[in-house]
Amino acid sequence: MSRNSNTMNMQFENHTLQRYSEVDLLSTDGRIGSKRYFLYSVLLPFILFWSFASIAGVLVHMGSVATLASYAVLGLAIMAMFFILVRLTIQRCHDFNKSGWLAVLALIPFANIVFALIPGTNGLNQYGEVPEPANKLTNILFYLLVTVLLALVTFLVYQLLNGELLHTALDKIISL
Repeated sequence: MSRNSNTMNMQFENHTLQRYSEVDLLSTDGRIGSKRYFLYSVLLPFILFWSFASIAGVLVHMGSVATLASYAVLGLAIMAMFFILVRLTIQRCHDFNKSGWLAVLALIPFANIVFALIPGTNGLNQYGEVPEPANKLTNILFYLLVTVLLALVTFLVYQLLNGELLHTALDKIISL
């Protein structure tokens, strides 16, 4: 009887356990969920660029050769940002069962918002298992980022509609 119940337990466990694909930032294989994609595609390039930019800022003050090196550092930062963004977008395309070549559209500004809004394929598809669901920290950071971005856009639209942003920009152009 115990052998039979063990077999039933194993069958139940195997049936209820969900397999998830792991997210690898440096790979084009696998799938990534929409929240994790949006969070990573905004925060990782931001952190990466400003880390490199701070190094470049220090190099600028060290002489003419270092200034040239600072431009190289900024070039590396931009290439690294695009590298990560394209890799993440390929995995996102795989999540909604499309070819990774669609990731070329990620080079269009704000396209990652559209990629984040497209729902993923339920279950297994030709690119792998379902991506791991967002954990609590990812959910908190995602909603915090969306709130900050919405507040920023609201502020900019308000400034633009009041003309303050436009007047400030025109004043700076005229003063040149």
